[in-house]
Amino acid sequence: MRLNRRRAGWSLAAALASAAVLTALWLNGGDGGEMTTKQPDTLTGTAPDDSPSGTGAMQAGEDSVAVTVDLSRTGPLLTNKFSDLSQWELGMDWLSEALAQSEDYMRTRYPFVRRVQLMSASGGSETRDLFVNPLDRQTLDDYDFSRLGTAVKHILRQGLKPSIATGNVPLKYSAEPTIGGFGVNVRPPDDDEVYYRYIRALAQYMVDRFGLDEVRTWTWRALVEYENVDWFDAGDPESTKQAYFKLYDYTVAALEEVIGAEHLHVGAHSMTNGPGYWDEREFIDHVAHGTNYYTGQTGTQLDFLSFSYYDVMPGQRSPEPYTLAANLELLRERALQNGLTELQYGVDEGRIASGPDSKELFPRSVATSYQSAYDARLFKEMHDIGLDYFAKWYVNTERVWSGVDGIDPVGTHLANLAYRMTGGKRVAVEAAEPVALSTNEVDGIAAYDEAARTARLLLYNFNEAPDGGAAEAVAIGFDRVRAAGDTVKVTQWIIDDEHANYWPQWQADLEAHGVAEDDFGSWSSHSWTIGSVASPRIQKLWYDRIEQYRALSRLEPLETTAIVEDGQLRLTARLAPQAVVLYEIEGIEPLD
Repeated sequence: MRLNRRRAGWSLAAALASAAVLTALWLNGGDGGEMTTKQPDTLTGTAPDDSPSGTGAMQAGEDSVAVTVDLSRTGPLLTNKFSDLSQWELGMDWLSEALAQSEDYMRTRYPFVRRVQLMSASGGSETRDLFVNPLDRQTLDDYDFSRLGTAVKHILRQGLKPSIATGNVPLKYSAEPTIGGFGVNVRPPDDDEVYYRYIRALAQYMVDRFGLDEVRTWTWRALVEYENVDWFDAGDPESTKQAYFKLYDYTVAALEEVIGAEHLHVGAHSMTNGPGYWDEREFIDHVAHGTNYYTGQTGTQLDFLSFSYYDVMPGQRSPEPYTLAANLELLRERALQNGLTELQYGVDEGRIASGPDSKELFPRSVATSYQSAYDARLFKEMHDIGLDYFAKWYVNTERVWSGVDGIDPVGTHLANLAYRMTGGKRVAVEAAEPVALSTNEVDGIAAYDEAARTARLLLYNFNEAPDGGAAEAVAIGFDRVRAAGDTVKVTQWIIDDEHANYWPQWQADLEAHGVAEDDFGSWSSHSWTIGSVASPRIQKLWYDRIEQYRALSRLEPLETTAIVEDGQLRLTARLAPQAVVLYEIEGIEPLD
């Protein structure tokens, strides 16, 4: 088990995370200046009275939360945080189903997806092991990498990149293979050289099929959740730790031989979101200063560290000390202590483990408005704490390929909206305390694209209680600005129970037809991949009404114009509980 987890020394992450709720996070681009954002004397709306914003327009004289945006105070660029798509088993979505899709499917529907993570892609079960005969122990080099190669081909055809998690160890490479909790062999190889040749041959196959230059753009990692006993177990914690060090060293050496160390992007994925079989930080010590099991030299190449992050259920966060910021800082602090200053950090799987009924979600998120507000808040927090990416499980109700039936849930809508913000410089946002309910969190993140003269503000009204919260009137002020023309164009996209969301109607239909939570079997009734988890009866109910749900889930922009007066642009809104709004304002410039 992990012992003596230190919490001193991560004050930056803690301070940024705590500041996100009620006070301004100021990213000043390094000038060291003190924040002096002007609060407007009053914020009265100039948007038309019938413009939707959450549940409706703010009423005249209504107490409101003041949100102030200052375009002149810029920070780092906002980046695409939801770039990765986790794939449990490549045969589920990236073989025959992918073949039938148009080449522009992903980039036109889900442009935020840039990489597909293929978990346990090279072994651990008869299906995953890449041999002509996975059970023939007399022949150890009858490699057949075509299944993985076909999945990679389809990924590349969509304009995406693969992230290949090698392992687990093929069945016939372990004398006594043992199937763990995730259905794969958890034992190390009997002969490390045999395993080395297997990984080397895999890399060479990919180079021969796709070209060296292409393969050098991919990402690799060794195993999934390396300190999780259900994924890898050599018999006891110490033996398992050393076995993983050896497996990682041999894997990296094999990849380096084919791809070249200077062109290889390789890392490791720890669990971290709970007590591990052994302390994951010791792996960081090993790659920095330990003896490499393959080369005999000091250290092993490492380019990124990733971990898993799951909240328990909607409204019940991962408990201390396993918060998102704390998990990240646990790894980053140890890396910095070891002189590893250039690593990337990500979450390779996660979000919410169970539904309100305490059953597992498939996939690991919900489709209520809670999820879009949760993800908007997550997008901001990731920029606050310096987390590079957070992988998603699936994008529509048919998992990946929607065909004529798939519908995008609110979390996918949010990822698409957040993607619109990438590339702009972050600008200061100050949000005052909520007015309607003290447990609401009204906040946002903003960016400015100087070349396009476009500002974007992602605003949310989040409450940790999934069915709680209250509507909040919000008065938005862009200070010290001017319009490039007579007016500015304002486009807004709204996600809440009444906008871009089929879930309330689906729940009403389930209730009307007497469908109970237990009718979903072992899965949570809040799972939204209906074709994967529901009984034939429930599926028929769903598909009979699919066009109604599609219409309800459609994310549509509302366009209007606004006038900048006296150097200020004023917008008003009333945000429903768990509502998210993206404002995109074209033709606006800072005065200084």
